[in-house]
Amino acid sequence: MKTRACPQLGGPRHHALLTPVLAIVLAACGGEPAATAPPQPTETPAVAAAPAPEPTAAPTAAPTASATASAAPQAPKPQSSGRPAVIKSDPSEITDTFGSPPSKLELGEGKDIAILRLPEGALGTGTNITFKIDRNGKASGGLIGKIYRIMAMVPPSSTPASFASNGPPFVIELPVGAKKDANLAIGVEDDKGKIKWTIVAPTRTDDSRNMAIFELATLPSGWLHVTTKPATK
Repeated sequence: MKTRACPQLGGPRHHALLTPVLAIVLAACGGEPAATAPPQPTETPAVAAAPAPEPTAAPTAAPTASATASAAPQAPKPQSSGRPAVIKSDPSEITDTFGSPPSKLELGEGKDIAILRLPEGALGTGTNITFKIDRNGKASGGLIGKIYRIMAMVPPSSTPASFASNGPPFVIELPVGAKKDANLAIGVEDDKGKIKWTIVAPTRTDDSRNMAIFELATLPSGWLHVTTKPATK
């Protein structure tokens, strides 16, 4: 079988025909144009996403002193048992045993009444108390009215002693007449028998009854009277 020779394409006469018949000539010669490989997609390396920043907690403001104080638990106030007050009265002397229930001791006659109040819970245990008018008692000077004596002791002791309140303060109400600036003189003996005087200003006055009212954190065992001396505490 004879093979047909392909015509030469280099002559000038064939240049004009090259473009339209190029594919035909190449096909006749048994050649095919080189296939152009399509561009391969270029893989873009994956970029790891940056981790999202963790939320930052807002700074907590330090609690103020007032907020701390308001959050602090408050000590419960002691509640009254509802028991009625024990009332004792006498013209010149009251001696009895008193304990937790509230007590009111009234000493004197008419409008000239001295009052000793023992609030509920003030005494920690049963206490023997004497409250009397001491006509031969000792005074500090500037005496107004009568001299009173308080003696308190816890059995089996027979020695008078002063007792701090376990609750509300003890209250003494004394007549002052027309004196509006009267104070309370408290005389307590020391171990050597010497009396030490303390002058206390009234907590308040009751002009309707002409009374000066004194609140004491400690129930003294000693002498008491109203005085014109200035207060020392």
